[in-house]
Amino acid sequence: MSKNQLSYEGTINKKYIKKEMVKSTIILSVIFIGIFLFIWLLIWGISLDEGFPYPTMLLTFITITTGLIPFSMILISSYAYEKAYVKNFYYVIQEDSIVIHHGVFTKVKATIPYSRVQNINITNGVFDRMFNLFTVKVETAGSSAAAQAAQGGVIRPEGYIPGLENPNIIEEKISEMMTKYSNIPSGLEDKVFKPEELAFDNFISYILSKMREGEKLKTSIKDLREQQDMSAAKLAESVGVPIQTINFLEEGRYNPSILLAYKIAETLNCKVEDLFKVP
Repeated sequence: MSKNQLSYEGTINKKYIKKEMVKSTIILSVIFIGIFLFIWLLIWGISLDEGFPYPTMLLTFITITTGLIPFSMILISSYAYEKAYVKNFYYVIQEDSIVIHHGVFTKVKATIPYSRVQNINITNGVFDRMFNLFTVKVETAGSSAAAQAAQGGVIRPEGYIPGLENPNIIEEKISEMMTKYSNIPSGLEDKVFKPEELAFDNFISYILSKMREGEKLKTSIKDLREQQDMSAAKLAESVGVPIQTINFLEEGRYNPSILLAYKIAETLNCKVEDLFKVP
């Protein structure tokens, strides 16, 4: 795990492979034994009732042998998959977001801005305890809603980081970055809190009313950006958010934090109230 002034990078511990293989072996063993007992009892019942033309021991041997072949193949495939999963998985805790890279067949890069983080959970399941491993789950508004909609189904949050020996370091680093990210810049008071600059109560009540009513915000961000001859990608890079956030803001589908609104206003050289068409 590497650490520098601006980011914190880490990977999954290799003991995660052993943990997953133990789980796979137990599950496959239960399935294999169940199938074997079913076939064996079926053959034994036929032998008692009608007599079976082949020796029972021979059929038992064939059943075990044919079961071990797929059993072994599945275990080998599982090992190869978990090894590749661990090799491809790494995360970076940046100044303004958490970036997680994972995937074996399909490579995925998940970027989670701190403005979306709702909760950080550390879990230590039965198999985790066998190898002294932990899992960090960074829950966002979207992942929490999806988990509730699943009604008991297993849905991993966006910020899913398994196979960690010391999860407290990650939790502390995320908390540190979130605190730093949420600090209000000194210039914010000049842009927002002075009555002559912005009717702050009207600004907040407008956004809250749109959130409650489920309506889109009316913004001027796109017009202001184009006046500055600035692309959406450049604006996103300047304020430290994904380009999707800027697109959603311009479409009125995203309610920004005060800090994000300030950063955009500062980048576009305008006042915060100019970003939104407050009635």
